[in-house]
Amino acid sequence: MKARQRFGSVEIEFDGDVKEIFEQASVAAEVFGHSVCKACGSPEVRPVVREVDGNKYYEMRCCNCPCRLSFGQTKQGGKLFPRRKSSDGNWIPNGGWEDWRESRAVSASDASDEPIPF
Repeated sequence: MKARQRFGSVEIEFDGDVKEIFEQASVAAEVFGHSVCKACGSPEVRPVVREVDGNKYYEMRCCNCPCRLSFGQTKQGGKLFPRRKSSDGNWIPNGGWEDWRESRAVSASDASDEPIPF
């Protein structure tokens, strides 16, 4: 059996029995179901993959404002899921969509509190 589903501007085709298609569509919806920026409401978002020090970072970025929705990966299977909480366990406003400039500023200020190694 084959099925297709549209997520914003992305159309994905699934193949398998009913349960397999359901599972595949569920995984795809976790990632591509975020086709509107919840910070500004723009429907113009795009998937971005960055690599830093051999680690890949997955996110949806708004084309209208400086916000992004970051994704984590499950330990088993490497499936993507949207990060809705910050590293300190607090909920991120706008359903996880955050201004990437603010998160970088927080990271930089956290790093400045660390002692300088000799």
